Amino acid sequence: MALCVIYARVSTKEQQAEGYSIPAQLKAIRAFCTQQGLEPVAEFIEAESAGKAGRTEFGRMVAFLTDRADVRVVVAHKLDRLYRNFRDQITLEDLGVKARYVQGDIPDTPQGELLRDVNLSVAKFYLGNLREEVKKGMDEKVAQGGFPHWAPVGYLNDKNTRSLVVDPAKAPLVRLAFERYATGSVSLSQLSRELFELGLTSRVGRRISPGALHVILRNPIYTGRIRYKERIVPGNHAPIVDQELFDRVQAAFEPNRNGVKETKHSFALRDYLVCAECGCKITAERQRGHIYYRCTHGKGKDACGQRKYTREEALFPQIDELLRSIALEPDIVAALVRDSRALDEEARGNTLSERKRLSARISELDVKAGKLLDGYLEGVVPVDAYRAKADELSAQRSAFERQLHELESGPSDKTAQVEALALTASRARVAFAQADLGGKRKLLSTLLLNASLDSGEIVSSQLKRPFEVLRRDSKGAFLQSWWAIVDGLGTEDVA
Repeated sequence: MALCVIYARVSTKEQQAEGYSIPAQLKAIRAFCTQQGLEPVAEFIEAESAGKAGRTEFGRMVAFLTDRADVRVVVAHKLDRLYRNFRDQITLEDLGVKARYVQGDIPDTPQGELLRDVNLSVAKFYLGNLREEVKKGMDEKVAQGGFPHWAPVGYLNDKNTRSLVVDPAKAPLVRLAFERYATGSVSLSQLSRELFELGLTSRVGRRISPGALHVILRNPIYTGRIRYKERIVPGNHAPIVDQELFDRVQAAFEPNRNGVKETKHSFALRDYLVCAECGCKITAERQRGHIYYRCTHGKGKDACGQRKYTREEALFPQIDELLRSIALEPDIVAALVRDSRALDEEARGNTLSERKRLSARISELDVKAGKLLDGYLEGVVPVDAYRAKADELSAQRSAFERQLHELESGPSDKTAQVEALALTASRARVAFAQADLGGKRKLLSTLLLNASLDSGEIVSSQLKRPFEVLRRDSKGAFLQSWWAIVDGLGTEDVA
């Protein structure tokens, strides 16, 4: 009897339901081997997608066949269970290994080779198309307020409605996590231990690590919103915490929170000022009812000559002047919105033209692929040349399809973002003056990267993108190009 190896693969629960389960494949393959006089010497079982790079068991099978020159046959249930592309086929052919199939076994003839190549091309196209359809389905689900992944801790996946529902057992503990961390008096490690003792565990029943807890406390899904592809969109699930609590937790993280200090956030400007001479952080302390700021001398006192203590009330007017530099008058806000809308409309027109161009290129490739197949069938194109060119055309088509898919959602609407940005900047001065301590810190964490302090004076400052492009000089002229305001705007900048 000829020696062989068995390869079986399943990638989804749907395939299991349709009779492609591993036990069903193995039963059929073993019966086929007996019928064909083949003796299996090894079995390789894959539980991954055919499109996943570096299939573990496929690689192990290739290594096995490389070492065992006496085994030159691999048996699979169907062609699309074994191959994902022409490269996999060539890998086995280079070893002199022949593939046999329970369903659709291919004769060892030129006609059989053609049938195999066509079947593989169809399988490859199906896999690529399925991948794109899955992406489109996820995009559409998010657009309708749904969540396309496993439910995070605190929620459950409702199989009937295919939506998120609040987990009655874990949601209260998730809310407690937000409330505790918002106080600024507990570290992630301490909070992780506390929650585990109270019964909060991961989906597999383990303690939630400090790193995983950090991700939870940063996730806007708990406020009823969904972060998807660097965007935050409204969801249709019930929130576990309100926006105000979520914002307080984010403020507890900003900026560069290391360890736990009860007084960490008791100073409005702490963490936002650096020494202009040595670059070290400016710290703060309370003395006789006043708050004073000074250099930490983190590089040693000999490295910095700054000894001055600056009272907070002397710094607030300088912060006000900084915020004044990005305050926009109503007519400028209106002009920005108007011109941004014009750019959006122009982008939509360009997108339509680009979609037509990509569609035309895809059609051209389909025509070339058809002519290539005709040439192969007529014996004009050799099999090696056909395979190489078919792979090249397929790769080009996939690239154009990806570009087309990215365009299908249309250009991002920057008009609303520009308006939100401009209004936030325009109201910053008043908002800072009227806000409490937490509000002041939250506003500065949104706008300010750092400011350099020299002898009690803010001598330089840097705002966060995109607010930096709104800065104007004393005469009201923008320091950067007008359209840098629009060009530099990202969807996450004013979320």
